[in-house]
Amino acid sequence: MTGLLKKGLNTGQWAFRLVFAVVVVELAIVAGSVVGCFETNACDENDSNNIKELMQGLATKTFALYAAEKGINANSAKNSKEDGE
Repeated sequence: MTGLLKKGLNTGQWAFRLVFAVVVVELAIVAGSVVGCFETNACDENDSNNIKELMQGLATKTFALYAAEKGINANSAKNSKEDGE
């Protein structure tokens, strides 16, 4: 049982899920801001620039998540192969 727990913590899956949750929350905030801007028509240039910066940050985090997922999967496959030998 402890071996399974140790393996689960070492794979980085928990960190991946945490960052994924943060990206989802940030995406919801940006979506709410965009909808609010369209409904109230009260957004100025500064608001528009802030939304653009948030979306650029989200894109960067999304690519980082993709790379992390590929790395975790490759590492898990490598560990599974080593355990089988």
